[in-house]
Amino acid sequence: MSDHRKLASAIPPLLENIYSAATALRESLGLLQNAEKPWQHYLLQPPFAQDAALSLSQSFDLPFNMAGALYSQLDYLEPVGTGGDARATLQVPGLLAVPAKTLLMAEQLNSHKEAFAGAIAEFRAALAERPVAEQDRTVRELLGDAGHPRAHLRQCYRLVLLCPERPDAIALSWIKARKSIRKVTVKWCEKKLVQLDPQGGDPGIQYQRQLLAGLHKSQHEDLRQVQVQSRPNLQVAEIFYGHGTDEEDEYRQVGYSSMPVLVEANEAGQLPEFTRVDHQPSLSRRRQRRDLALSTEPFLPALRVFLRQQR
Repeated sequence: MSDHRKLASAIPPLLENIYSAATALRESLGLLQNAEKPWQHYLLQPPFAQDAALSLSQSFDLPFNMAGALYSQLDYLEPVGTGGDARATLQVPGLLAVPAKTLLMAEQLNSHKEAFAGAIAEFRAALAERPVAEQDRTVRELLGDAGHPRAHLRQCYRLVLLCPERPDAIALSWIKARKSIRKVTVKWCEKKLVQLDPQGGDPGIQYQRQLLAGLHKSQHEDLRQVQVQSRPNLQVAEIFYGHGTDEEDEYRQVGYSSMPVLVEANEAGQLPEFTRVDHQPSLSRRRQRRDLALSTEPFLPALRVFLRQQR
């Protein structure tokens, strides 16, 4: 058995572990939603979180069910290969108070995700001499053979944020998206689209090539690629542990809350003290003026290329 085939054979059970663990976590959160004792929650509802709730067919009135659906949504909600941005993930920021057994389930899910991500990385490394498009297709075929043809790799990789040791306080804040806009050429766009679909078998990519070929010459100078380095989601800036008088207080950064952060609850099911923020971050005027020069919908979604609007 060749090296890459041996690596491939290890991936299906690892992926199945993720789906099983995510289902178990969702069921545990569902029990908390329906429990007689209320468990404290704090979910924010910026536009992208409302879109995520709509995609999941969930309501913010049932936050634990919402979180469970989000953690277990490991598949693409749109057809694979339609030319959209494969990096896009569903995001709902916030905090949930949970018991220790639920935290253990989340830790187990994270462990399975890390093992799967490592196995995929090893498999790709074994295929390093092949074109990137062929690597992607081979991985996608492997996921299909594992029984999950629509598995969303980013959803399968990203970990659930945890506070397994109950902090004394949590500081929340919004981060702002850092956006880079650069001019690109028709030739560059065509080259990148061909690289994404060298065999010409993806109808979404081929449609975008047709759009590019039909672009009027007067608009060739209006192509702009937009790269977003970070989404404006909630940042769990710090968790705070207050020690005794003989020890210094401890501050620790948790990470970006693209999904609800699970925090160990007290006996009453409550969160630690935490800061509250607006449902969405404020937008800087400068970035807004730059963005308004671009069309609202991407011209070439696969490349995140927009057309500059004429003024």
